Amino acid sequence: MGRSGGGSGRSSGGFGGRSSGGFSGGGRSSGGFSRGSSSRGFGYSSGPRFYFGPRYYGRYGSGCGCGGGITSIILLFIIFMFVSFYDGCSSFISCTSSNDSGVDKTTRVREKLDGVVTKSDWYEDQVGWVSSEKVLIEGLEDFYKETGAQPFVLLVKYSEDFWNGSNLNVEEADKYLNSIYDQKFEDEGHFIFAYFQCENDSKQEMDGEFRYLSGNSVDTIMDNEAIDIFWGYFQANYYNTSLTLEEMISNTFTQTANNIMQNPDEGSNVPMVLSIILISILVIVVIVALVNKNKKNKPETAEKIEKPVDIIVEDKKDEENK
Repeated sequence: MGRSGGGSGRSSGGFGGRSSGGFSGGGRSSGGFSRGSSSRGFGYSSGPRFYFGPRYYGRYGSGCGCGGGITSIILLFIIFMFVSFYDGCSSFISCTSSNDSGVDKTTRVREKLDGVVTKSDWYEDQVGWVSSEKVLIEGLEDFYKETGAQPFVLLVKYSEDFWNGSNLNVEEADKYLNSIYDQKFEDEGHFIFAYFQCENDSKQEMDGEFRYLSGNSVDTIMDNEAIDIFWGYFQANYYNTSLTLEEMISNTFTQTANNIMQNPDEGSNVPMVLSIILISILVIVVIVALVNKNKKNKPETAEKIEKPVDIIVEDKKDEENK
């Protein structure tokens, strides 16, 4: 994952027991600029993305008003059942396997934090890179609404105190984040996500390092699995050079919240849903077949009734002629 020292484990003494960790991607370009040439970090090969969504086709009918009405009711029933079982899932694929970013689904249930956070500012930009505050905050708000933990994005201006040449001094960086936490927050429900600017760095050629620091209460949400999911989304967004800095961070928090707060047992309803759909389709086929059969039998019945009438009329004409 290209994570720097600290990983997702506990930081050492003096930090109040808060969790910290980091990410070093090795240069990122954003907003349509060319990719940086830094050799640090890990390689990445982008590929096509596939999006799954509803497709709409032409009008469906059985050729009979009654049959078409019944069929429509059954189809609406199928749609209702499918939506009920997969409420909160973005697609059938995402409910049954990993998503389009290749990040695994959560395997545990997490309870949203309640009454832990005293809401504060959403970010602090020391380097002047945030140009779309709305876009950035949207993802942070999504995370807060889903988890009850409030993210705080911090862009830290370059300082020799944090860097040993091209290497981030992790200990000093974490000390700084803890001091920021104590200064700004009076609770343990915040999650600081910080970028440490390196020397000669820029928004177009980001080559610094990202680190996080979570309050004690946030550990029930951002556990080891959740942190791995977070870094998985962040890695995918980090190397998607069509995204701006704000979109990269915002998307990561939204995607992470949707994943880690999802009930992992939702996918177990798949066999039941498939069974309902299959049975409903069979019912539709039977109804359509019966309607078509009745439709074919109607002319035959009429013909059988008309024949005796014709014969009687002809017999009466013959008697009158005689």
